[in-house]
Amino acid sequence: MTLFTRVSNSLLSIAVAMLFAIQGQAQLTARDFGNNRGKQSQNRDIFGHAHDSIDEKTVPKGLYVWNVDERFGTIVPIEPDTVQHLFQNSNQTAGMYGNYNFLGGIGSPRINRIYDGRQDFMMGSQFIFTKPYSFFLFPNSKFVFTNTKSPIADLYYYSSGDKTDGDDHFKARFATNINKQAGIGFDIDYIYARGFYRNQSHSSFGATLYGSYRGDQYQMHSFYTTGYTKNLENGGIEDENYINNPENFPTTYRPADMPMRLEGVRNNVSIDKFFLTHRYSMGFYEKSDSTGRIVSRSLKATSDTTTNRKSTKLVDQKGNIIPDSLLITKFVPVASIIHTANIESNYRTFSSQKNIDNYFISSPYLSGKIANDSTHYISVQNTVALEMREGFRKWVKTGMRLFAKHELARFTLPNTKGTVDATTTNYFTLGAQLLRAQSKRFRYNVLGEIRTTGADWGEFNVEGQTGLHFKLWGDTLALQTGGFIRNESPSFYYQSYHSRYAWWDENLNKIFRARVEGSFSFHKAKLKIGIESIQNHVFLQEKQADGEKGTLATRKYGIEVAQSSQNIQVLSATLSHALRWGILNWENEWTFQQSSESTLPLPKLNIWSNVFLRFRIAKVLDTELGADVRYFTEYYAPAYSPAIGLFAVQSPSHRTLIGNYPWINAYLNFKLKGVRFYLAYNHLNQSEGRYFLVPHYPTNQRMLQFGICWTFFN
Repeated sequence: MTLFTRVSNSLLSIAVAMLFAIQGQAQLTARDFGNNRGKQSQNRDIFGHAHDSIDEKTVPKGLYVWNVDERFGTIVPIEPDTVQHLFQNSNQTAGMYGNYNFLGGIGSPRINRIYDGRQDFMMGSQFIFTKPYSFFLFPNSKFVFTNTKSPIADLYYYSSGDKTDGDDHFKARFATNINKQAGIGFDIDYIYARGFYRNQSHSSFGATLYGSYRGDQYQMHSFYTTGYTKNLENGGIEDENYINNPENFPTTYRPADMPMRLEGVRNNVSIDKFFLTHRYSMGFYEKSDSTGRIVSRSLKATSDTTTNRKSTKLVDQKGNIIPDSLLITKFVPVASIIHTANIESNYRTFSSQKNIDNYFISSPYLSGKIANDSTHYISVQNTVALEMREGFRKWVKTGMRLFAKHELARFTLPNTKGTVDATTTNYFTLGAQLLRAQSKRFRYNVLGEIRTTGADWGEFNVEGQTGLHFKLWGDTLALQTGGFIRNESPSFYYQSYHSRYAWWDENLNKIFRARVEGSFSFHKAKLKIGIESIQNHVFLQEKQADGEKGTLATRKYGIEVAQSSQNIQVLSATLSHALRWGILNWENEWTFQQSSESTLPLPKLNIWSNVFLRFRIAKVLDTELGADVRYFTEYYAPAYSPAIGLFAVQSPSHRTLIGNYPWINAYLNFKLKGVRFYLAYNHLNQSEGRYFLVPHYPTNQRMLQFGICWTFFN
C-alpha cells in the first residue's frame, strides 16, 4: 500500500468521523471519562493537559471519576479525560512521553528507562511476568470508577499501517448509575498488532466489570477483570546490518523479509483478578448554613406553645427560625472499619511449534522436543484496618490507621518428572499510618509495616510523603518531599523458577533500599530530584555464547538470576517546562540519571520535546499541528529474553549500545464537540540508522496512524 493511499484512507476516515460528530451533536458531549486500562486520567499538570473547554449547556452535570487507594480504599478524585492535547500519544507503547523501551509493535513487552524507585517494590504482586505488559494491564490504584447522572458510552479506535504490517486497537466502556450512590459499568480492551517484522504479532484482550457504592456510612468499590496476552517471539534480527548498513547487501530487504531468529514461539500471560474494598464509618450528622457555619450543635430548639412539646426547628441568635430547607446536612465520620480483598489467578506459558534448542546455551531442563512449560500463581490477600478519621473536630488535625494483612500465595512450577511442584506461602503483616490530607497548605502521611511470620521475618517498609502548597503571584507553588526505607525479600520467581530453558533455585539475601526525593513546581515548570541507595540488588542476567560461525545469527542465549554485592547509588533529576507565544507552544521534559553500577543500566539523558500550533478552524474545530521528538543517550539497555518474557541486564561478553538516535513524530490533532481524533506520521525521520530500543529488536519504520474517540450520553 502506497503512502498516498494510506493518507487518502485516513483523510476519508476523518471526514466520516466529522460527519458522525455533526449528525450526533445532540448526543455527543465534550466531556468523557478516562480510559482505565493502564492509564490514569490526567490531573492538571505543567503542560495544561486538563485545561479543556466544556459546553455546560450540553454536558449533564454530575459526572465524577476517581481512583481508590488499593490498601484502604481511600477515594482519590481525578478529572475526566476530556483532553485533546497529546491524544495522538495515548496509543503509544513507548508511553505518553516516550519513556519506554519496547520490542517494536503495539502492546509488546516494554520496560521504563526512567528509574523512579517504584517499579521494583517486592511487597506488591509476586507475579513478575505482568510487568512487561503495563501498556495493557493496569494496577488496582489506577482503575477509574464513575458516577454519572445519565448513562455514558466511551468508544476508542486506533489504527496504523496496512493489512500486512499494521495494528488495530479498540476500547469501549459503558457506565451508568443505579441511584445517586451506586454506579456500575464495564469495559473492553482489544489489541491486535500484525507486526512490522516477521514473527512479531501481538494480541491482547481484556474485559472488566465494576461497581461502586458511596453512602454516608458505607462505601464499597469492586471490580473483576480478566485479561489475556499472546506475544509471538522472533528472537530478534539475525543481522543488525539489515538496519544499520543496508548497502552491504545486494538487495534491499523489506522489514517483512528480514530473517529473524525464532519462528512459531510464543509467550502467553493470562490474568483473573477480583478486587474489593469497603468500609463502614461511625460518626454523627451536623447541619450548617449556606456559609458553612455549623448550626446544629450551637443553636437551641424552640418550644411549640400549642402542643407544649419540643420542636426540632433551629433558630439563630435573634430568635429567627432557620428553615430546614436552608440547612445543609452532612455526615461526619469519626472512625471507620476497612476491609480490602485482592484475589489473583494468573498463568504464564511458553511454547514452541518446533525444536529451538540451538537458540539457547543450556541443554533443555525438561524432556521433549518442543517447549511447553507454564507456571500458575494464586494469591489471596486480605487487609483489615481501623481508622480514626481526620477532621471530625477542628482540633483533630491527624488521622490514624492500624492495619493487618494476610496473604496466602501458591506457586506451581514444572519438575523433571513431568509433573509440577507446588509451593505455598503465608504472610502476616502489621502496620500503622499517620496522615493529614484535608489541609489546603500542608499535607503528609507516614506509613510503616513489618512482616511477622514466615521465612521473610524481618521484612519492613517505612515510607512517607509531605506536601506544601500556597498561593504566590496568582499561581500555586508546590513543594513535595518523600522517601522510603525498605528491607524486603525478592519475590518468589527471583528465588525459584523452573522451565525448559531457565532453571534456578537461589537463597538470596534481603534487598535494602533507601530513597529520598523532592519536587518543586510553579506556574509551567517542575523540577524533581531523587537519590536512592540499593544494597543486594537482584536482577536478571543474560548469558550469551558464540555459535558455530560466531555471528549474531548463530549466537546462543541463556538467562539466570543474580544479586549484586555492591552498594548501588542512583541519582535522577527531571525538569519539565512549557512555553506559549500566541498559538505557538513548546513543551519539554528532560531527565538526567546516573547509576553507579552496570547492573542497573540507565541512559544519562532522556529528552522529550513537543512543538505545536494550537488554533480553531471555523470556530468549532479545535486543532493542534505539531511534532515531538524522543531521544536518549547511548547506554547498554536491558536485553529481552523470550525464554521468560522479561528484560535482563546484557551479557558482559556481548554488549550492544542503544540510543543516540531521535524518533520524530508529526501529527494533526482535532476535537469537535464530543469527538477527538488525530492523524500522525510516526518515525518520519527514519533513515539508515540504529533505530533500536532493545538490542537486536528494531522499532517500526515510518508509519501513518489514526485514532478517534467518541463519547455518548444517553
